[in-house]
Amino acid sequence: MINRERLYFIRGLNVSGIIDKMSDRRFEMYIDSINSFIDRFPMQADLLHEAVENQAKPEVITEIFAPLCDTLTGLHATEIVADYCTKIETLLKAANPDYDSLEAVVENFIHSVNSLSIDIQIASHGGTSYAPSTQWQTSHPSQPQAKQTFLQKGSKILAVDNAVLFLNTLKKMMENSPYDLFCTTSCADAMEYARNEHPDLILLDIEMPEMDGYDLAGRIKQDGCMAPIIFITANSEKKYIDKAVEVGAVGLLMKPLRSKHLMAKLEEFV
Repeated sequence: MINRERLYFIRGLNVSGIIDKMSDRRFEMYIDSINSFIDRFPMQADLLHEAVENQAKPEVITEIFAPLCDTLTGLHATEIVADYCTKIETLLKAANPDYDSLEAVVENFIHSVNSLSIDIQIASHGGTSYAPSTQWQTSHPSQPQAKQTFLQKGSKILAVDNAVLFLNTLKKMMENSPYDLFCTTSCADAMEYARNEHPDLILLDIEMPEMDGYDLAGRIKQDGCMAPIIFITANSEKKYIDKAVEVGAVGLLMKPLRSKHLMAKLEEFV
């Protein structure tokens, strides 16, 4: 079971000063709520997306959406609630809802909640790999002391994906970052780069035709590269996350990749 300390480091939860005051029984109930949320959200997200896409009546969408916001409020996911719930509620209350705008906000909402779910599941596996950096600690002074630092200015990041378009998007997102980004669609080139250049962080797609990301991660580690690995995937199912952690991932990012989520995740290791 995920412990109290690890909950502090989940970016989407604002639990500082809250869970410390919970009794053991209340904390167990909180964890039960988290686990229930993780299990139920994929189906709820599909229902919400389908309702908005089909331009269902606002009251039908609200019936699906409102319990999600209540759950996130109860979990203290205050940033997501503040960023999206009010916007969606406002759009639904309009006399003639703008479904195009609603669909865009709901898509971002689902993406953010999926990212939160992934971070919770990564943290729940325990271990020492999840260790937010000192920079992240500075911007979150109420949180426990960070354990280690991975990236610095000029740090090398290896990104592997069979989609050239995705890699070009990644380059664009990181063009003003202080990191040295090397992108490739070739698993062989990725292994050679990792072997010779010793990257500080690796971004891996999971589903690739030449070799899946899990196998590539294993081979890179067998060659002696122990850089932290963040998988990038369009699938947030629990089995994918469990497998990612099994091969040593410190995090996952959801496709389509958002610049905000990418830089926030990198910040944890800067």
